[in-house]
Amino acid sequence: MIYSYVNIDYIFISSLKRDSVQTIVLSYDIACQWSIKLNDRNRIYQPDVASSLLSTLNIIFLVPKFHLNAHIQRCQLDYSFNLIPGVGRTDGEAPERAWAESNAMAASTREMGPGSRRDTLDDHFGDRNWAKITQMGI
Repeated sequence: MIYSYVNIDYIFISSLKRDSVQTIVLSYDIACQWSIKLNDRNRIYQPDVASSLLSTLNIIFLVPKFHLNAHIQRCQLDYSFNLIPGVGRTDGEAPERAWAESNAMAASTREMGPGSRRDTLDDHFGDRNWAKITQMGI
């Protein structure tokens, strides 16, 4: 079962390669499970993937508010945004909102080749980010 989280491990550990942060607040639907033995799993990966920073970072694992209600009471206490100083009134659900909006693109990108599909998705998310940035003042 140690390889159950190999995809998210790779994404997260790879993201540490170019950062020099000391504290990370991580919001993930199953952070309560995924965080268990993360350091142990990091040690089994090849040196080009594994991160030496992982054991020195202060990582605060949280579960997004919408998902937290489905967890047991212990998780609701240990992984709640409401109980952590410094995160404000964050709900942790922002990535989910982007996915909900992008689901409609599946029909139009389904038959595209990998390059065209990637370009189309990049254009969509680039436009979405541009719209968010230009509306921040409003």
